[in-house]
Amino acid sequence: MTDGKRESTVLRLIALVLLLSMCVFKLALTFRGLNQPAAMEQAQIARSVAQGEGFVSKSLSPLHVVSAAARANEEEKPVSFKEFRDSTYAPLNTVFMAAALKLTGMDDFEANRMAENGGYLYAPDRAIAATSTVFFALAMVLSYVLVARLFDEVVACATVCFMMFSSLLLEYSVSGLPQMLMMCCVLGAMNFMLSAYREYAQMNRSRTMLYVILAFVCAGLLCLSGGMGIWPTLGLLLFCCFYFRPAGAYAFAASALVFVFLIWTMVSNYLATGSPLAHAMLGLYNGFGGSEEMAMRAADLNNMPLQRAGFVMKFLGRTFGQLRELYVNMGSIVVVPFFFLALLNPYRREEVQATKWAVFSMWGMSCVGMALFGVNNAMHITQLAIIFTPFFVAYGISLVFNFLARYRYEGVTYNQVRGLAMFIMILVSAGPFLMSLPRSVYMGIWLGDNGRPHYPPYFPPALNINLANVSSPDAVIATDQPWAVAWYANRMALWLPTKVDDFVDKVEPALAKGETQVQGILITPSSHSPVLAEKNGSPVGMAGIINKMGDFAPLAIEGKILLMVPRHNLALADLFAEQISGSPRSTPLGQLVSSHGRFSQRVPLFGADVMYYTTPQAR
Repeated sequence: MTDGKRESTVLRLIALVLLLSMCVFKLALTFRGLNQPAAMEQAQIARSVAQGEGFVSKSLSPLHVVSAAARANEEEKPVSFKEFRDSTYAPLNTVFMAAALKLTGMDDFEANRMAENGGYLYAPDRAIAATSTVFFALAMVLSYVLVARLFDEVVACATVCFMMFSSLLLEYSVSGLPQMLMMCCVLGAMNFMLSAYREYAQMNRSRTMLYVILAFVCAGLLCLSGGMGIWPTLGLLLFCCFYFRPAGAYAFAASALVFVFLIWTMVSNYLATGSPLAHAMLGLYNGFGGSEEMAMRAADLNNMPLQRAGFVMKFLGRTFGQLRELYVNMGSIVVVPFFFLALLNPYRREEVQATKWAVFSMWGMSCVGMALFGVNNAMHITQLAIIFTPFFVAYGISLVFNFLARYRYEGVTYNQVRGLAMFIMILVSAGPFLMSLPRSVYMGIWLGDNGRPHYPPYFPPALNINLANVSSPDAVIATDQPWAVAWYANRMALWLPTKVDDFVDKVEPALAKGETQVQGILITPSSHSPVLAEKNGSPVGMAGIINKMGDFAPLAIEGKILLMVPRHNLALADLFAEQISGSPRSTPLGQLVSSHGRFSQRVPLFGADVMYYTTPQAR
């Protein structure tokens, strides 16, 4: 075995050992359960798929409930919220979740109920997280293969090491979100595009067309993994129009696949909601309205217009603002910004040049999409920057190595200098992960199987044991975290609207048309936790609670008061039993939730932090 082959083999073994170690570390030792609402919503849909019920969701919103009832009334058809079809999420990630639940036996809710005085982690959470972990590992392998084809195995190993020690990427690897699957689709598409460049350079038109079509098949899978995947797909289509000649032939073949996906998405949305662009329009509220959350919690959108004033300037500001958040959104890896310098560096090989412009086009269109839908959080189902991390890192590393190669060194070799530089850069990038490592290991070993849940706001035993025991599967629970109730308690859950009038006059009649009713109201730390509000950049304190909960704010405030004065049995909703004289006619909160209201029974599921208001008969 030559020295070059021996070095390649050693690098591969090191990368493989590190990859397996990090996967086991995150999934087995430090896993704290799911903490992303979108992951929980997809998980509960996946459980329905695994049970043979199809894409049925138990997580409902006032807007969808009222719209579905109105549409059923117009078409004179019955509506059932026990079999409410989901069209919010792209299906591919949910299908893989369903397969994981089925293979592990975690699709049976009753068989996997948590035990009294047992651990704090819900076992199916780990099965859901494992899907992300598998795709994380696959993405690392695909990254290695692609970067080795573009550059060499040293750059490939360095790229994988940077990504494996990124705290953000490791969080995504156990989140249940589709980003790791989307990254695999992008890497697959670019691997086929790399083959297309080589065939195109040799004037082999038929094979070039074949590889371009295969690349857009991967792009179609990207769209099926996450709805936002249409933006990088459009970026790749735009690049193909400029790069390949004749542009019309390649663009037509690629755009045909994109068109088929768009038509399929619009038809499925129309069948589910009556509008082909319903969810796209709701997403715009994050960027140019109040927020998608407030839009979903409204009974109708007539009083929530999009902010059209200054649309162009806001759109441009949000688009270029993606540059400001780029470093954090790509895992705080030190070489990421060097990608933009690499755009100015002329590479000798045409495929390396072409790939960087293809990536730039895809990332640029993704910035446009994220600007329209107001994506700011580094951890979110609509975040696209993270899926381009392998490319930005690889080109950044290659540029650094090119700079180092241009200097002469005395007493040391170039390989030694390159190795030292790589070690320092990886150490800096892995800083957040390394700083949290001792505590994570200690807590993982100390707590063992009991686990350490993401509290606030999620405490699985309160929902999986306590709430499931005191509620019926045939009625709806109104709550501030419907995704968690649907997943952990396996109950139909309605996102609590902000107005009592909407709840009484619009939502409940709509539910009645579907032959169901509200059996209680659940308030959790999602409404009143200052830690959670500060983390999300929301107003903290009384103002934050009122802003988030609207007319139902007294219920959230009541829990905070009971925590501060536990010896007093205050029922704050009793103070709101009558309407204020002279105010517009409305339903007081106290008539709905108070000691003399409809939901008069107060059941603490986890102290005053998780309070369930229901009827005495329901218990």
